[in-house]
Amino acid sequence: MTPFSAQLLDLTDAQALEQYEQAFYQAFYTLTHNRLIRTLWHWDLARQRLATRISYEHQRIYVGRDEQGKIAMAIAVNTTLQLYQSSAFGFHPPENKHGQCELLAFFSINNHSLVHTLHFWRGCFKDLSTCGYHTGFASSAGRLVPVYRRGGGEILAQTELEGELRFHWKFALNRQFLRAPN
Repeated sequence: MTPFSAQLLDLTDAQALEQYEQAFYQAFYTLTHNRLIRTLWHWDLARQRLATRISYEHQRIYVGRDEQGKIAMAIAVNTTLQLYQSSAFGFHPPENKHGQCELLAFFSINNHSLVHTLHFWRGCFKDLSTCGYHTGFASSAGRLVPVYRRGGGEILAQTELEGELRFHWKFALNRQFLRAPN
């Protein structure tokens, strides 16, 4: 299996958005019992679609496709920070929003290779840097701490909500050290 290349999703293409939202749902549907996750995003259980609460006009979405052309990996990015998803966990947006963005969601379907994940992130981060973004913020559950640390993330804060640890992260998007161990 070859690493995924980061491709920008056409947010004006309704069919592309539907495919993305269905892949997003597929990646997270086993967590529908988690109240924090259920309130964080818009769930359409009947149509098996999932979307963040940040409007698409304020996002860049990068996808990686498998050999059949299906979305197998994605990162959604909040580019304006008018709303800050991490605020749902009590984390605060940066005061100076220039050059800063928020990584809203990352998912991978049937590929849990750290090498492939970091390769995909490098492509996304490189494009964001080219667009003038130098810092990305994110929030995560505790199980993602090793992956985010390996991806160069710095923990800014942590909190516990409903018995679940949540972490607030900062990523330098222009760093080129995203390397997985061989």
